[in-house]
Order: sequence, then structure tokens, then C-alpha cells
Amino acid sequence: MFIIPSGKPKIWDKVPDAGAVPAKTAYTGTFHKLCTDYATTFGPNYLILSPYYGFLRPDDLVSHSYDVRFTVKGVGPDTIPVSKLKEQWIELAIEEDDQITLLGGKKFIHLMEEITDRNVIFPLIGLGGIGLMQKALKEAVHQQKPLN
Repeated sequence: MFIIPSGKPKIWDKVPDAGAVPAKTAYTGTFHKLCTDYATTFGPNYLILSPYYGFLRPDDLVSHSYDVRFTVKGVGPDTIPVSKLKEQWIELAIEEDDQITLLGGKKFIHLMEEITDRNVIFPLIGLGGIGLMQKALKEAVHQQKPLN
């Protein structure tokens, strides 16, 4: 099971009257698209982690744009509470033997530790900034070799 960040760029930035769309269509940023390519190349299942909606399946509807972030320094008033993320995690009932891989930076480590006691793999941690993470994702998909 892969978990990928939603990202700031959304379909409504270019198509303001798009209305409700599936989560897999809502998020349009480069990093999100590269994470989606990686997740669909190396595994059948992925979730999108949104700081507004929480855990989304690719076909879950997203009704509007928002500007909310997960940050290392804390959460804003519109950020989904950790208690709600924990509830969603339990409802997802991810199989015990499913490996969980989160494609994101350091800010997600503490968040996932608060949500679950499951072991979560963070293959992009330590690669450097966003450009290096994007390069690693692109190369992994191109070479058909998952990141360690």
C-alpha cells in the first residue's frame, strides 16, 4: 500500500468550474503525478493523503480547492485533526501483511507515528530536496526498479 501526498496544485487552478472530481484527477502537481506513477507502477493500491480530507482513495470525490498543509511546526485550523486521521486509518482496515510506503518528506514521519503503530517505509527521506525526490521517482519508474 502506497500513500502519496495530495499537493497544492489542483484542477480548479486551471479549470475553476470543474466541480467535484475523483481525487486521482483533483491533484495536478508534478510531485503528486510522479508519486502516482510510482505507486501504480510498483503496487496495485494507493491512498492520497490530504491535509483537508485525510486519506482518500483515488476514486473518492474531492469537491473544491483548498490551501491547507501538513507542516512540521503544527497544523492550521482547517487541517484535518490527527484523531480523524486515526479513525479513517482504522476504517481503511489495511491488511496486516501489507507493506506501507509513504512517498513524502520528513514532515510525514511524526504524523504517521501518531496515526498508526505499523511500520511505514519512507524511501524518499534523505535524498535531499523536492527536485532530487522527483528525479528519484522518475528514474525508478523508468528503470522499473523500486526505491530502497
